[in-house]
Amino acid sequence: MPSEDRKAWFVQTVEGKKHSLYRVALTMLRSTADAEDAVSDAVEATWRRFDNMRSDEALPAYLLRSTINFCHAYLRKHKRETATDDLESFLPPVHPETPVWMYLSGLKEKYRLPLMLRFSENMRDEEIAAVLRIPRGTVSSHISRGLKILRKQMEKEEKGRG
Repeated sequence: MPSEDRKAWFVQTVEGKKHSLYRVALTMLRSTADAEDAVSDAVEATWRRFDNMRSDEALPAYLLRSTINFCHAYLRKHKRETATDDLESFLPPVHPETPVWMYLSGLKEKYRLPLMLRFSENMRDEEIAAVLRIPRGTVSSHISRGLKILRKQMEKEEKGRG
C-alpha cells in the first residue's frame, strides 16, 4: 500500500491532469460518457499499479498512456461511431471565427491525436512519441500532414463562402 505522501501525490497528479485526460479521451471517443468511463478506468488501473512504479515523476505520462490504451480497447470493443456534439466542451477556447476544432474533429485519429497533444497539451514531439509509442519522425509527419489537411479544408470552406 502506498504511503500517505504517495497517495497525496497520486491524487494531486490526477486532479492536475484530469482535464487533459478527458480531452484526450474525448478526442478519441467523441462522447463525454465514454470519455469519462475511459478516464475512470485508466485512473483505477494506474492506482492498482502505482506501488510497482519505479518513479513517481512518470505518473503523468503513465496516466495519459493508460487513458489512450483504454480508449483503444473501448473502440475495439464497441467498433462504432459516436456523436461529436460533446467535443467542444472539453477543447480549449478558440476565436469564434476560426472553427479549427470543428475541422480537427473530422481528421483521422492518427492526425487528430498528435495535433491535440501538441497544441492543447503543449507537448513536444518527443513526449508525444513516447506517449503514443510511435517514432518521433512519425509524430512530426502526422502533425505536418494533419495541418496540411486542416489548411486545405479551411481554404475549401473559405472558397465556398466567397
